Formats: sequence, structure tokens, C-alpha cells
Amino acid sequence: MTRTVPVLRRALGAAVAGSVVAALAGCYVSSSESVSDPDNTEVVASATVTSRTITDVLTLDVTVTSGADYAITANAAGRLNESQEGYAFSGADGVAQPITLPATVTSVQPLAALEAEVGEGTPLLSAHDSALLLMATLTPAQVLRLAGRTPNAARAQLTGSTGPFDCTLADPRPTHDGDVYALYCRLPTDVPSVVGATGLLALTLDERVDVPSLPIDAVAGTRERGMVYAGEGHEPRPVELGITDGAYIEIVSGVKVGDVVRIPSPSLLGSDG
Repeated sequence: MTRTVPVLRRALGAAVAGSVVAALAGCYVSSSESVSDPDNTEVVASATVTSRTITDVLTLDVTVTSGADYAITANAAGRLNESQEGYAFSGADGVAQPITLPATVTSVQPLAALEAEVGEGTPLLSAHDSALLLMATLTPAQVLRLAGRTPNAARAQLTGSTGPFDCTLADPRPTHDGDVYALYCRLPTDVPSVVGATGLLALTLDERVDVPSLPIDAVAGTRERGMVYAGEGHEPRPVELGITDGAYIEIVSGVKVGDVVRIPSPSLLGSDG
């Protein structure tokens, strides 16, 4: 008889752009089989690979600030140049494109050497902005999740203000200052706010429709490569991973829809199964 087995107690953030994050107090999976661990404690369940749509949303706490300094980064390899209008950036084609800054930026300082070859993501300029901005402080894990990715959309909501609204990132990469990583988003002028107001910012990083997926508790690893217990013998099997929404993770290869895997994952039970 099928029964529901509590696998792990954890707080999982599940959010979609334009909605407030729902905190999930526990993670449960339906199991048709239970397996004893090496200590004969019945804690192991199973999960079936299913097809679902996964939206990868990074949700961050924000505070309204003004007079912020943030970095403008290179969107490709190239060189920082001076121009009549201020600064420009030359990519692989050698054509200098002006770096356009908001009218609220009151001062700019170069962070990269002029005419020096720099890589994608290199901080080029430091901009001091007098406008009201949403500031999110990121953990190292959140910085890694954002690395090499440009959000498809940014949507926010402030406590005590109007409903959700779109905002424009000052730069898609966090500004690193000392031990702090901060991301800034421009607050629309028609949204009532004051310095110090707080809220949430949801960054939609990616979305995959009808892809093979597993609960994250069934997979050791959360990025690119992972491991699951699969097959009748519950042997460790490598899998290629895609995106995650915090509750489920995309399985690119290694197992297919309909396959059954064991929970917890190899990292929680040990590599010997």
C-alpha cells in the first residue's frame, strides 16, 4: 500500500515572478517502497521521474536606498575606452559602443584600465546614482546561482506600497564591495516609497516546459552534474542536471520519465548505497 514518508525537514523557497514567496515547511514524497538504512532505521523512500514545467526564480529581500554606488560590468570580452560622451566599450568586432547611464547618475569612475583587454563580467565603471534603488544583499550561494546568467525578468513588491511592479537592474551582476555582494534594481518613479522600505525582488532566471524532473532530495548535487540511486539494485548513477525551482530539479540525462530512484540521495546515505 502506498504511503507518504517524511524524508527531510527543510525550508524551501518556491516563488514565481510577480508573486510572494511561499515557505514550505517540510518536503514529502510518495513512496511505493521503503528501504532500511545501514542502521535498520526505516527512512528511505522512492520517487518517480516525472515531466513538469520548472521556473527558476531567485527571490531576494530588498531595502530601498539612495545614493548607491554600483559597478557597470562588461557584457563580453573587450576594452574600455574614453569617448566624447564619457565612456565606450569595444567588443570582439572592435567597434566602440557608448556606455549609456541613467540621468540620475551623478559621477562615474573607471574601474578597469583604459584600452586593456578584459573578460566578460569585469567591472568597468563605478556609478554613483542619486535615484531610489532596491538593494538586495546576496549570499555567496546566491551569487554562484546567478553567475553567468542574465535574469529574464525582474519583479518586485514593497511592504505597505502598491502591488507588484517591474524594475530594471542597474547591472545584471552583483557589485562586490568588501565582504558584501549587492544587486540594485531601479524603482519606478510612480511607486510610492521611502528610503528604508523593505520588500521582495524576484528574478526569473530560466524556465523549462515539460522536462524530466525529480525532487531535490532524490539528487546529490544541484548544478550541472549529480548522482542518484536508480534501478532495482539502487546503484549510484550519474545524471546531468538542468535548472531547479527549489523543490524539483531538471534531469537532462541519466534517467528518464518513469524511472524510479531512491530517496535520500547518495550524498545522504553514502556512496556504497
